[in-house]
Amino acid sequence: MVSNGYNVVLISFGQEGTTNSSPASQILSGNSQESAQPVTVAADGTIQEPAQQPAGPFGDNFFLILVFVMVAVIGFSMLSGRKQKKQKAAMMAAISKNDTVQTIGGIIGRVVELKPDSALLEVDRNSNSRITVSRAALQQVVESAGVDSGSESTDD
Repeated sequence: MVSNGYNVVLISFGQEGTTNSSPASQILSGNSQESAQPVTVAADGTIQEPAQQPAGPFGDNFFLILVFVMVAVIGFSMLSGRKQKKQKAAMMAAISKNDTVQTIGGIIGRVVELKPDSALLEVDRNSNSRITVSRAALQQVVESAGVDSGSESTDD
C-alpha cells in the first residue's frame, strides 16, 4: 500500500464508551504493522484518550531491580563462602602435634599424632583415652602448642 503522508482514522459514533479498533481503521491509517490504540468516543462527540496503566509500587523497572538484588545476594554468598574455606584451609595446615582442638561433635582433645587424613586425639590424660578422628572433623584449634597455657588464642 502506498501512503501519501496522511493518516486516515475511522471513528464510528455510537453509544458512550464504545471503542473502534477495527482492522479496517488500521489498514487505512497505514499502521497495519503497529498495534493501534483503541479510540473511545463519548456521547457528546469528544474523543477520550485510553487510560494508562498505573505504575507498580516499585516503578516500571521492578523485574530489573529484582534481578539485580538476586545477583548481589548470590555474589556476596559466594564471596563469604570462599573466605571461610580459605580460613579453614589455613587452620588445618597450622595444626601440629600437642595442639588442643575441638571436633565438630564437640569433643576436645590434644593432638598426639597427625596423619594426612586423620588425627589421633588424647581426650583424657588420666585414663589415657585416645580417639582417632578424620582431619575434616576438626573444627577449631582451642589452644596451640606454641602458646602458653595461661593465654587463649582468639579467632577472627
